[in-house]
Amino acid sequence: MNTQTHMIMGAVLFGGKISKRAWAGVAGGVMPDIPMLAIVAALKLYGVSDFIVFGALYWAPWWQITNAIAHNFFLWGGLALATFMMKSRASLNNLNRWAMAFAFSASGLLHVAIDFLVHREDAHMQFWPVTNWKFVSPVSYWDRVHYGQYVMILEIVMGLTLAAILLTRFRNRIVRAFLAIAMVLYVAVPAYFILS
Repeated sequence: MNTQTHMIMGAVLFGGKISKRAWAGVAGGVMPDIPMLAIVAALKLYGVSDFIVFGALYWAPWWQITNAIAHNFFLWGGLALATFMMKSRASLNNLNRWAMAFAFSASGLLHVAIDFLVHREDAHMQFWPVTNWKFVSPVSYWDRVHYGQYVMILEIVMGLTLAAILLTRFRNRIVRAFLAIAMVLYVAVPAYFILS
């Protein structure tokens, strides 16, 4: 699933109508993809082609382990459980902090769980270091051979619907600018891969 969808889902599902919690949900939604985005950005700055980036380097052990750590069920599940427990025991003075921490970690866990369901050959070792096993889903979020066009349509409809929900919750200009960028990405990202 595209990163902006994870971010929007985190804000809607775990942020509620509280701006700080929504931003924590956004941060948790993007966090598992930060290492990959940084690697791709650095390689693109050095002029490495997409063919080399995604056809060769993505499969290198160092990148696979980076993805395994960033998309790890143990890490995100443990963090979500710990923050939920702390939130449920927090005093009124600390409740908001733990609620934000839970929004962050639950959003990251949701990201990891969704990626588990929609990645095929590009799946992550999400139970690393216990095992290098990858779940090769029958469904891909991008590969048309494995229903990618349907997942893409569903993701766009869901993303735009959730963005509309956020637009009704928050009238802040920064939030609206973020949502406008996210909506543009629903067109720009597929267009980039189709045209490149």
